[in-house]
Amino acid sequence: MNKTFPLFVCLLLVLAACEADPTPVPSTPSVLSTTFPPTVQTPSVQPTASQNSTPAPSAPSNVSKSPTIPRAPSGSITLAGYGAPSREITTLPEFVSRALYDSLLRVNPQTGDLTPGLAERWLISEDAKTFVFMLRDDVVWHDGAPFTADDVVFTLRAFSSPDIRTNPAADFGPIAKINATDSRTVSITFEEAYCAALTYIGAIPILPAHRLQEKSLTNVANQDFIGTGPLVLKSWNDNAISFTRNERYWKGAPQILDWTYRWYENENAARAAHLRGQADLVVTRQRAANSNAKRALNQFFALALNVKRAPFDDVRVRQAIELGIDRAAVVPEEFRGDATLLQTSLLPNFWANTQNATQPAFNPQRARELLTSTGWRDTDGDGIVEKDRKSFQVTLWARADENRSEVTAQILRAQLQQIGVRAVLKLTDRILFLTRVFLEEYDLALAQFNIPLDPDQHYFWASTEDEPGFGLNVTGYRNTRVDEALDAGNRVARCEPTARKNAYAPVFQNIAQDVPMVFLFAPPEYLAANANVRGLAPSSFAGNFWNLEAWEKAP
Repeated sequence: MNKTFPLFVCLLLVLAACEADPTPVPSTPSVLSTTFPPTVQTPSVQPTASQNSTPAPSAPSNVSKSPTIPRAPSGSITLAGYGAPSREITTLPEFVSRALYDSLLRVNPQTGDLTPGLAERWLISEDAKTFVFMLRDDVVWHDGAPFTADDVVFTLRAFSSPDIRTNPAADFGPIAKINATDSRTVSITFEEAYCAALTYIGAIPILPAHRLQEKSLTNVANQDFIGTGPLVLKSWNDNAISFTRNERYWKGAPQILDWTYRWYENENAARAAHLRGQADLVVTRQRAANSNAKRALNQFFALALNVKRAPFDDVRVRQAIELGIDRAAVVPEEFRGDATLLQTSLLPNFWANTQNATQPAFNPQRARELLTSTGWRDTDGDGIVEKDRKSFQVTLWARADENRSEVTAQILRAQLQQIGVRAVLKLTDRILFLTRVFLEEYDLALAQFNIPLDPDQHYFWASTEDEPGFGLNVTGYRNTRVDEALDAGNRVARCEPTARKNAYAPVFQNIAQDVPMVFLFAPPEYLAANANVRGLAPSSFAGNFWNLEAWEKAP
């Protein structure tokens, strides 16, 4: 199943936020082919074994539940962001989107599995083609209108447009039919089994049909930013958006009464504003004295090896490179100790990580021995190995406009030198770097990717995604066993989570053996907040603002 489309680059490649900059993709194919007949006959469906028919038992204890006694509101809070947000409803900053909108499903902040949201239950057919969502009956929009299945159908139609730009990008798969069977039930049928759709459909913000029908989503007026989320929009000015708490929020009204999201030119300016006392909180990539909360970003830094180019077309050479990298020492000193070292392209605590994929310990002596066994020897004593009178010299591409990338690349270059590999560093701007990587015109590259919230990673590893300029399989990696496992994971009966986890295990095992990438670390992100701001619980999977309704601000 090939679902590659350039919009997904904005979800997965975190080299910068989705911007208006051109990407190295010459055209934009349709996201999916969708038809919407007036009715659909729902087949017999069964709940998946662990997460559908009742609220997931793995939901963490700190997830706020609807209180029986309303809390009195108090105080105000200002958050500092950077970069002026557009009025395009699908590309709002994380805070604004989480404040205004809810999704059908929520993400367990501890493990990344799915829990009930606007949908209190969901059912999946045996053939993994039909998904049925049963909606809560106690949810209203900010303007008092009832939330119904028609809103979900409208949202899916809107997000399935090939012209829509989303952040994150929506990947629904090949939808064949969708309809509201009644005011509380939505049925979606796919042309083929695609279990990953549950994650992507479950995560999108649900929009109000009664306010946005027949309207553009690219320049929304203040009065149409209506959601079901914990905060209600009050005003949107030149440099700030203000909100008040949603008194009727279905998870319980937030404790803090008034909220302001104020933006600045860049991260440094936002941090400075916080230090001056103009904001109570700022999200930053830099550790600060008052960084009282942090999370590992659901991302990986990895050294990508172009397996189509010699000498990296030899798996033994790739394994030697892996042995020669001290991953703990590769982490930039500024956040060393806060980064999460990785064994594969999943965070260690992700629900679908079977822990079956490991990278070997740093062993430069063994790395040199492996290179020697493939004919690479230092015959002239200059410290660089040669073969057929040619030195082992390759290019290492990294971004010069992203400090973490430049520092990490410099460390990698020095480590490779120690095993006899001369890496010529090519530091460049975002656009040229993207072009080189996506066209597969490199030897080595320091890649930085977002990790999908679903264990399906065919974008990175499937043979069908090895299409220079289009696919995200930028290393040119091909393995039929991986292709088969990726396909199997999307066809599991009823998309049962444990069976899917086991189905994907061979993917990560084979990648560990074949080494198309050397996985390094997940970088940290910090919430620098005043001491009187409480309840912060940033999550690698659910984000920084998943529990806004539980935040408090002491006097």
